[in-house]
Amino acid sequence: MANAGPGTNGSQFFITTVATPWLDGAHVVFGRVVQGFELVKLIESYGTDGGTPRAQIQIIQSGQLQ
Repeated sequence: MANAGPGTNGSQFFITTVATPWLDGAHVVFGRVVQGFELVKLIESYGTDGGTPRAQIQIIQSGQLQ
């Protein structure tokens, strides 16, 4: 859950490709990439230093592991 003040509840998640110790103790790990890490790296290549990706990235047809 992300919250930046009254009426701003939302959700976000991070798929990290390197160690992110600044997130430790602040966020909960709830999954991992089990296949397709090459695609994650490709998506990462669309990132910019300013944080806005060079193309719109959408995750569709995601599933839940049992």
